[in-house]
Amino acid sequence: MSGFTLGNSATLATVTIRVKDRDKMIAFYRDLIGFALKQEENALAIMGTKENEKEQIWLEESPRATDHFGETKRLANYAIWLDSLTDIASVYQRLKKAAYANLQVNITPTQVTLNIIDPEENILILSCLNSEEKVKLETDLSALATEEARFLAPSTRVSTLSFNTPDISQMQDFFNQTLGFQKKATSVSLPDTLDIELNTSNSDKILTPSHEILGIDFVKFILSETDLFALEQHLISIEQEYFIDQKKTILTVYDPIGIEWWFMREKVK
Repeated sequence: MSGFTLGNSATLATVTIRVKDRDKMIAFYRDLIGFALKQEENALAIMGTKENEKEQIWLEESPRATDHFGETKRLANYAIWLDSLTDIASVYQRLKKAAYANLQVNITPTQVTLNIIDPEENILILSCLNSEEKVKLETDLSALATEEARFLAPSTRVSTLSFNTPDISQMQDFFNQTLGFQKKATSVSLPDTLDIELNTSNSDKILTPSHEILGIDFVKFILSETDLFALEQHLISIEQEYFIDQKKTILTVYDPIGIEWWFMREKVK
């Protein structure tokens, strides 16, 4: 084991998904989920929370990529944590009003969860603490929904990525020994930032190059200059292939199933 730990300045910035129909996906994530469309650049749509500069989701239109709908790909699902019952209730109400079919609701004494399949078959899990057990039935969710919660709150964050892989141990070793995440039973974690769950699958679509298939493309972190340079030195020491630009503002590395991980130096104000 390397003993390397990714610096604690590292925070998850963006998850990028290759899509076939960008306009349809923008409409889903904006009008139903509640992200704001921050910017459009050529084939890229940048989505985030309205009241701050966060860019949680990038939708990259790739019309030549194959969709492979109905087949197992790299991304099993990804989870977004909401801090407000009003927020998750308002998402629920928008989906019900639109008669959106691909929705499952799970209510427990501690948590409310919406399992949603987006228009291009990415599975999105929205979760929120069921504070004081306010929600017992779906009708309780409807009662908590408001028009004011049209957009997701600034505290909204991607909390978990769940990947399919032919070799869980190989992926764990990559995240633990190469990137410095904490290793768990069948997952890895960057505490207070991101959990990565790993599922075994032998689907040949998992190893299809990212530019040839729809679904997850790359994941971006922001970190301090000190932590970026420490990561680079660690990668050199273990002879891991990586890319870093001449100004040393962005470092990228591929994991064993072909997902690209970006580490960008934070801008000093």
